[in-house]
Amino acid sequence: MPPFVLITGAFALGIGLSELCKSSSWVWAVIATAVFLLVGGIWAYVQGKRYSFLWLPLCFLCLGYAWMEIDRVSFPQQLNPFLGHYVQIEGVVERLPSVYPNRFVVVLDNSAVCLGKEKWQGSGKIQVVYYIPEGSADEDTVPQELAGKSLGSGLSPTVKIDVGSRKSEFGRMQQEPSPVYLFSNGAARAALASTAKAGTGSKGAQATALMPGAVVRVEGFLDLVPAPLSPGEFDYRHYLERRGIIAQVKAEGYPEIKAQGQGLSSFWAALRLRIVDGINSSLPEEESLFLQGLLLGSKEGMTPDDRDLYQKTGVMHLFAVSGLHLGFVFIALMAAAGSLGLKRLPTFILVTAGLWGYAALIDFTSPVTRAAVMATVGLAAYLWQERRNAINSLALAALVLLLLNPAVLFDPGFQLSFVATWGIIYLAVPLNRHLPLREGWREALTVPAAAQLAILPLTAIYFQRVAVLGILANVLVIPLAGLVVYLGLAGMLLAIAAPGIFNPFFLAAGALSLPIKGLLRLLAGVLGASFLVPPPPLWLCLLWFALLVVLGWALREGFAVSFPHFRYRSRASYWVMPSFIVFVCLLFLLCTGIWAGNSGKLEITFLNVGQGDAILVKTPSGRTMLVDAGGSPVYAGSSFDPGRQIVVPALARAGIRKLDLVVNSHPHEDHLGGVPAVLDNIQVGRYIAPPQEHTTPLVLKVQELLEEKKIPVSYVKTGAEINLDSNVKISVLGPPQTLFSGTRSDANNNSLVLHITYGKVSILLTGDLEQEGMLDLVSRFQGSNGIQADLLKCPHHGSSYSICPEFAAAIKPQLVVISVGRNSFGHPDAQTIRFWQEQGARVLRTDEDGHITILTDGANLIMPGT
Repeated sequence: MPPFVLITGAFALGIGLSELCKSSSWVWAVIATAVFLLVGGIWAYVQGKRYSFLWLPLCFLCLGYAWMEIDRVSFPQQLNPFLGHYVQIEGVVERLPSVYPNRFVVVLDNSAVCLGKEKWQGSGKIQVVYYIPEGSADEDTVPQELAGKSLGSGLSPTVKIDVGSRKSEFGRMQQEPSPVYLFSNGAARAALASTAKAGTGSKGAQATALMPGAVVRVEGFLDLVPAPLSPGEFDYRHYLERRGIIAQVKAEGYPEIKAQGQGLSSFWAALRLRIVDGINSSLPEEESLFLQGLLLGSKEGMTPDDRDLYQKTGVMHLFAVSGLHLGFVFIALMAAAGSLGLKRLPTFILVTAGLWGYAALIDFTSPVTRAAVMATVGLAAYLWQERRNAINSLALAALVLLLLNPAVLFDPGFQLSFVATWGIIYLAVPLNRHLPLREGWREALTVPAAAQLAILPLTAIYFQRVAVLGILANVLVIPLAGLVVYLGLAGMLLAIAAPGIFNPFFLAAGALSLPIKGLLRLLAGVLGASFLVPPPPLWLCLLWFALLVVLGWALREGFAVSFPHFRYRSRASYWVMPSFIVFVCLLFLLCTGIWAGNSGKLEITFLNVGQGDAILVKTPSGRTMLVDAGGSPVYAGSSFDPGRQIVVPALARAGIRKLDLVVNSHPHEDHLGGVPAVLDNIQVGRYIAPPQEHTTPLVLKVQELLEEKKIPVSYVKTGAEINLDSNVKISVLGPPQTLFSGTRSDANNNSLVLHITYGKVSILLTGDLEQEGMLDLVSRFQGSNGIQADLLKCPHHGSSYSICPEFAAAIKPQLVVISVGRNSFGHPDAQTIRFWQEQGARVLRTDEDGHITILTDGANLIMPGT
């Protein structure tokens, strides 16, 4: 085994053990053990003892553990008194700000935090977030130009809906303009430039105001990033901790620049800004962001739709500058060295300087650093005619990165980059040898195939998606992407060295984004191009990689020789077909996600989507219904989409690729906002909504998607029944036959109300009903058990308008769930929580309890884990 593979593997294992144990009290004992093992190993080697080679990896295992503990940054308890207060912070800008459509983020190192006369200073970085002033749409606001347009009117008052039916109940929809956002990404950059001011008070020299190394003073509210509440939820706090960030400040006012940034970091940042300015001045915004992503790895401006497109087609790696990009740089530099007639040492200096200069422009991200280390080692071996071992170089690159930052081991980008490179090194050559294609076509197919096969389990874990057409997409797109990179590199050099003549190169490179995106959209539209999958279990991932190793070995070592009277086959060749068959079976398992299973009970899951509703209903037979999909008031330029970022991943983790029914209780943003993402990513059998006159751009977008995907639609009122499962009765109790008019919120009171009964257990989902709607339910079902429920979804996020004693007396719930998040409406009202508790009900909240799953066997309510 190559030496660096053994050493790096042991070092990484030590880091993993440290993350598992998280105990810094053992650090010095572990370091002492590592020293003992190192000395013992040297002695054993000198004495010629057997197994002396085992001492070194054991030493590095201990060093990995200790290195992770020493590097670990946790929140200092001395900062506790500062949390939640308006503080003043002075620190050093670590890197260029990350600019998003509605905010920009600055990371400060060597920070000092002041609160009155109290001061804290210590290790750990602080993330400063500046939100660009934004306009918001009130939840009851309808654009004037859209007012008065009706939706779903003229329906029969009593309807019975069969989910299996494909009949649609509405005609062709009208097309309306898309919503206009107040802040584009360009406006965000302008806001960033106008936010910083020099220490003298002037607003000049904006280009260098927030350079790395600048000393900045900011003011704002200091707080911790919220910890995840639900299984599978992205742990943003842990993500920041791994980068040494201990807290976050929501800043107000202008950052005061105490000293300008200097040094190498500032130099490379200035070059990067010059390139970005050149790209921005040459291209429209969409093409500019594409080119910045491809050349510089900038993903902040990437739209959610584009991100989905790249993930579905398996080409997201193009926007993580890595070996592909450095390969193009390497070829260009080697050609330049050859044309200049340079000898070995000048060639090595020129090429490595170019490679590491490009890596510095990309801020030494994991993929580009890995590629630069491997290219440097490989070039040295080639020029000085030493034996090369690509796997050994890969392990050395990993060791370098882990020494610089051991926590990078848990970064998805690090894992995907190294595993993809391992796949290319280990699998591409043997695959290439066995494919009956012309030489050029073989390389074009085997390299992306090897990379995609290697990272498949990781993409399933991190993105809950398998890109079936990823290999084809890469084969078609990489040649075009290579041309974009070459043109872009030429433009970058000219933007730095000869401003004014770079424009044609950036224009040509940006123009190529159109056919690239067109090809990707064509492939993404193919049925079965990608699958949403639940994260695979550990055993499946380990078996997958074990089979890759066996398959690669069998293809590499397997051969057959034919003689006149017999045919000889090597032992390895007998493993090719069995390993391939098992491999295909594993691929089938991975794509189907059958391990997700079914509980055999009625499951109700209230998803934590922030300030909004999203409720997943799964029947004992496995039929599914989603009631609302979250959302939030429309903030200008905000890219947060609960449907895309919370609901769809939650469905994927549950193994749900098809929803039999999607229900919208009413067309407010916090209930409907995530529906487009669901319709885009999940197969839907039928869509149900109340017949409300509330036409907005969001409603029109949903209608357009429903028509495009030919999803049957039903608008219903009280009296309708939904046939989802023969053992589960779903009755529509609201809105009434005559819709509310003139109440505080007609849209809320006309919410779709569902009463679900399974055995002796009943559930009431109320949308955003307010007092008028609740009293109407009580009056219409008085004296019957039509609205009694063991489990109640609290109306209107627990607002003060949801208190109704008559309604509570008729319902008599055991359990009340409030779907709520951080908001400016005062939800949930303290009186509402106290009211339901006084009724004897247990109250749960998604903002405190995360995703809330309730199961019932038809006799009792069951909460897993309680």
